[in-house]
Amino acid sequence: MVRKCKEDAEKTRRAILESALDVFSEKGYAKATFDEIAVRAGFTKGAIYWYFRNKADLVAALIVEYVQRKQQEVDNFSSDDLTLDSLLEEFCMWAQMSQNDLRYAKFNRFILCQMEWSETVLERVDKSLIDLKNFHLEKINKVLVKSRENGKLKDTVDIDKMQHIIISSYMGIMFSSLSKRFDDNVVDMVRIGLGALFDGIKK
Repeated sequence: MVRKCKEDAEKTRRAILESALDVFSEKGYAKATFDEIAVRAGFTKGAIYWYFRNKADLVAALIVEYVQRKQQEVDNFSSDDLTLDSLLEEFCMWAQMSQNDLRYAKFNRFILCQMEWSETVLERVDKSLIDLKNFHLEKINKVLVKSRENGKLKDTVDIDKMQHIIISSYMGIMFSSLSKRFDDNVVDMVRIGLGALFDGIKK
């Protein structure tokens, strides 16, 4: 019985998150309301408040839900090699999933193109996402450090700065794709863009 209740609670929570994503992606963060999310999910507004205190909590939960799910999928196929070439393939996998998974594409479009990131929202969301936020940076850092140890990285490369440049370049390509600033295949653009960046820092 306890297990059944937990399963039902998790189903309810997921239904709320999926409805929140739909409303956020249609209206944007500022205009979305708990009333609309509740109607879309088929629950009362009180039920939404039982699981989430505010809209910032919903956004944080959406980020955790989608990124962790995709992180597991990437981990199933990614190489253990800490090389710039394997890192490029991993970024291409993330881009491919964003292209093929319609819900994940909707999530990315909302987060990158339709989310109003106020200081208050950032502060609330950041507290929930410290570990998740660092996932990509930690992986990039490991690859850069290993590449330097193996003599594959130029001595002039500042690893601390470069890890942020790499992730910012990827996010920029994804934003441009989602906001329809180019018509090319996003995976090709990631491969070309990050590939050129990686070639520039290799020995």
